[in-house]
Amino acid sequence: MNLGINNKNLFFRVLSGVVLVPVVVFSFILYPTLIGLVTTIVMLASWEFIEISSLELKNKKIFKMMLTVVVGASALLYGFAIEAEYQGILPFEAEIVFYLAFFFYSWLVILKIKDVRMAKKLISAGAISILYISFFLSNFYLININYGYTMGILALVSVFMYDSFAYFAGLSFGKHKISPNFSPKKSWEGLIGGALGTYLFIIVYEFIRGLLGYENIIGPKKAILFALMVASFDTVGDLTESIFKRHYHVKDSGSILPGHGGILDRIDGILIVTPAWYFLLRIFWI
Repeated sequence: MNLGINNKNLFFRVLSGVVLVPVVVFSFILYPTLIGLVTTIVMLASWEFIEISSLELKNKKIFKMMLTVVVGASALLYGFAIEAEYQGILPFEAEIVFYLAFFFYSWLVILKIKDVRMAKKLISAGAISILYISFFLSNFYLININYGYTMGILALVSVFMYDSFAYFAGLSFGKHKISPNFSPKKSWEGLIGGALGTYLFIIVYEFIRGLLGYENIIGPKKAILFALMVASFDTVGDLTESIFKRHYHVKDSGSILPGHGGILDRIDGILIVTPAWYFLLRIFWI
């Protein structure tokens, strides 16, 4: 093991985390800022995905930006729509927003793109962006509305903690690869170390929440399931994005985050974990 191989990359990973994490976490405190945060991340991530899926369209940046705005609008409008639904003033299910987004996205492609192969690529990228990026990440709204911003922060930071613990555990002990074809650096030892670290983090977080006067929602026994869920779903999210990148022959989804690559590279686990976190809260009748 040589921890010095990626020292520069590790430095930039830590630096960008130190700068961005507080901004992201504090955005959870107020619901309007959460909507702004989710919408911004959805737009950046979907831009990356649409871009890597249509690299041949080098002279249509404005058009691809229009498609990105449609995807981002789905997250923005859903944030307000789901709040209105919970208040009983919306006459339909808030999720219809994503259906309408797909309709307008596809309509733009049909009007602008004449090549069938490229139209298929863009519509496929749009469907994935609307479901996989916008809808999945928008589950933070549901967590926030039903369980408060501290639960949303716990869900978010648990993924960051898992990634960190898994990274260092994998560097130190990783021998048995999970999926050498799609991500040769991911190991079962890293997954186990990440799960243990995430469990300890959840316990400490809930203890601190109790000291601050908040209800302890996830006890030690339930924390085991949440930690295992984060470990397994985060890994699937990471491997899923690795498959996309290998298919499109790119190393990173983008370059906006020093040491991390693109936005989609950083949130691949969060996208899969967030809906599962909300689901676990619901099935436990919390």
